[in-house]
Amino acid sequence: MRILHTSDWHIGQKLHGNDRDEEHELFFNWLIDYINEHEVDVLLVAGDIFDVGFPSNSALKRYYSFLTHLVQTKCSHVIITGGNHDYISTLEAPADVLSALNIHVIGGAKTSIEDEVIEIKRGEELECVIGAVPFLRDKDIRLINAGESYEEGMNAINEGIVKHYQTVADAMSEYECPRIAMGHLNVYGAKVSESERDIHIGNLAGFRVTDFPAIFDYVALGHIHRPQRMNETGTIRYSGSPIALSFSERSDQKKMILLDLDINGIQSIESVEIPCFRRLISFKGEFQQVAEQLASYKSQSVLCDWAEVSIEEKQMDTTLSMQYEQLIENINNENNNLQIVKPSLRFINGDQSTVYEEHISLSDLTITDVFDRLLDAGQVNGQDELKQTFTELLDGFYHQIENE
Repeated sequence: MRILHTSDWHIGQKLHGNDRDEEHELFFNWLIDYINEHEVDVLLVAGDIFDVGFPSNSALKRYYSFLTHLVQTKCSHVIITGGNHDYISTLEAPADVLSALNIHVIGGAKTSIEDEVIEIKRGEELECVIGAVPFLRDKDIRLINAGESYEEGMNAINEGIVKHYQTVADAMSEYECPRIAMGHLNVYGAKVSESERDIHIGNLAGFRVTDFPAIFDYVALGHIHRPQRMNETGTIRYSGSPIALSFSERSDQKKMILLDLDINGIQSIESVEIPCFRRLISFKGEFQQVAEQLASYKSQSVLCDWAEVSIEEKQMDTTLSMQYEQLIENINNENNNLQIVKPSLRFINGDQSTVYEEHISLSDLTITDVFDRLLDAGQVNGQDELKQTFTELLDGFYHQIENE
């Protein structure tokens, strides 16, 4: 049996106001072809299907279009778990219909742990069992006690996650076949990019690879966008996102993970490179230097590449802003190879740094981004504790919305 592990699609994401729909369309077309060509039996998607909890109609259409094409392939089972960006109600609304097509959607933690344990059969023969653990919200794993300290909150979060996985492992222990777990969380030591939203802030300091029960033959992780193995044997891995979700990921080779297994266990684990359909490029330097680099840039991508351009000059020059605006307009209107989507201009004078022009749209920021910037602007002390409390408040708010 062949199992393909992917995660963090973030359908509907916008990068500095620019839609990623073309990239997702090309990725999904390529993924369908790959599944057919390599005869993949099971697809695991470990969270953050959408970029926001209430995705646009176009994002929903893209998702269901992919699933429609997927059921026509040789892939007989699909397991989709919710991430911190996903609303449970959005993912699970069509769960009964999808289940009839062997597409299992676990948007949030289940009251009965057996509902997170999914048997994968070929005909009547059991091939493997999946512990489909979604993103675990605070309300799912602990009681929030008034007056608890930051350290007590961190410990409670980690203990709750460990307990949940142990309960899943106990439910899977009776199976004499390969046991695979899924997860959407931060694991200590993971290499992150700037686009991951803080979840379970305490978990950043505490949850470790060794906290996963040893019963699992493989752990398919999501949330971290850079593909990476978390143990020496490579049996605990982040697949990473299929497209670069921020400029900090511009050099990452995006991947999926292909597992070959039989009744005796995992036989092979292979990293599968995903084609890059649009490169994210960074240019930095003085105006004249960068202008020459932009003029000579040649793209090799299917789609027009996107650039962040950071101009740094030592002396204040009010005319340079007009020249820079004209350069951006010329590139974006006349260049089919490249578009500037993140421009900035900074004048540096001794120890002083003045941002003369920097384009940041509120629509490009998440709620937590705005809160973090507010804390930084106010030079507030004790930010870790405040961020933890804010995360808990948001979690409760989203849960209330979903129940209305």
